[in-house]
Amino acid sequence: MTPRLTIAIPTYNRATLLRKSLESALAQTASDIVILVSDNGSTDGTQALLAEYSDSRLQKIRREVTVSRAEHGALIYAAIETEFLLILSDDDWLEPDFAREVIKLCDEHPELSFLYTGCIEHYDDAEMPAAVGPRIESSLDFFAAHYAGQRQVSWCACVTRARDLRDLGPQPADRMMGDMYFWTKIGLKGPIGCVSRRLSHYSALRPAGDNESRSLPILAWGAEARLLAEEVMHGLDALGVGPEARVAIARDMGHYTTRSIANQFLWGRISGMSRAACLRLVWPCLKFKGWTAEALVRLAAAIILPRAMSRKLVVGAARKKGMRSHPATPGLSGLVGDRLELNAR
Repeated sequence: MTPRLTIAIPTYNRATLLRKSLESALAQTASDIVILVSDNGSTDGTQALLAEYSDSRLQKIRREVTVSRAEHGALIYAAIETEFLLILSDDDWLEPDFAREVIKLCDEHPELSFLYTGCIEHYDDAEMPAAVGPRIESSLDFFAAHYAGQRQVSWCACVTRARDLRDLGPQPADRMMGDMYFWTKIGLKGPIGCVSRRLSHYSALRPAGDNESRSLPILAWGAEARLLAEEVMHGLDALGVGPEARVAIARDMGHYTTRSIANQFLWGRISGMSRAACLRLVWPCLKFKGWTAEALVRLAAAIILPRAMSRKLVVGAARKKGMRSHPATPGLSGLVGDRLELNAR
């Protein structure tokens, strides 16, 4: 049987996390897959760990010289021989039916630009379902819902065609949000598919080491979020979005960008950023359009609250939302909503 999907796991010096991610890929009920682990020159026990596993679907690559994340991602894309690809970070993991369900949807709807599944976001010991959409929706409907906070796409739950990633080329040097950079451009090509079952797990906040996207420069983060929104709007204009819809989407894009900035202040504080450093960035960030009272309160809380309390607030909000969420409900639009993750490690 010709493999249809590659589950690629880029890793670097995180052997303690890799085992769970790898075993979740090996536990897939689908047989027509490839599992590719790409070690970016690790110096810990990664190679010893990989030596423990032998499976006909498993391929192992070791790079003797460590390269940047963008270069590592491009090298992985170039090595893929299957039509479809999932990039699974070494601290994320899958449910056993992930591959079977996404391949089924791809076969039913070959016109899809990309697809994603339901995902559980983990904040320390709290679990929160990400927001999902219908099984098939147009690019316009998907992006309108995304910027309204009603869709959340995690890279660990996102399946694309490998050739689309190769055609886009390496992640540009001036882009931090690799995952969103790729799926926004691909998603404008056609309808988006969704398997609403919660088949993927995203580590948003870990007790022993947080998601690295949390400590990125706040101003640059905001500028990139705004740029991505502008690029999406340009693509929607090309698709013929109507004037009323355009106004509504543009408004939501502004709100999304400023919520994302406020969140980044919070993540920065949790990651160790000082109040003084945050205060110096407040005025430049307030120049972004789209601030709401909710986002301003969130920004103020990020600066005023002690780091430990900020973390407890985020985890508590995720836990509360997780207890009353279901797959079709928007993700936490408060303190832990609108997260953006990095491309391949």
